Amino acid sequence: MNFRQLEYIIAVDRHRNFKRASIACDVAQSTLSKEIQRLEQEFDIIIFDRSRQPVIPTLKGIEIIEKAKEIRFQQREFIQMALKEKNEIS
Repeated sequence: MNFRQLEYIIAVDRHRNFKRASIACDVAQSTLSKEIQRLEQEFDIIIFDRSRQPVIPTLKGIEIIEKAKEIRFQQREFIQMALKEKNEIS
């Protein structure tokens, strides 16, 4: 798992469409789809029900998306804290 994959699942959840999510993430739709599939295979889960339009998260997917949002928020906080510390030292 990596931060990029977390961004992709958050984007698909937000847009409820793989094509629009790929545009928002500035990647090819096939790349976004493959990365989400890798994540699903790695953990043997299905995050999105792709049989419908708009795409919707599965019950497990909802949990994973919420955790992904928490992780991304913490990552941003870490970066802000580190940059603030760096600027105070300079």
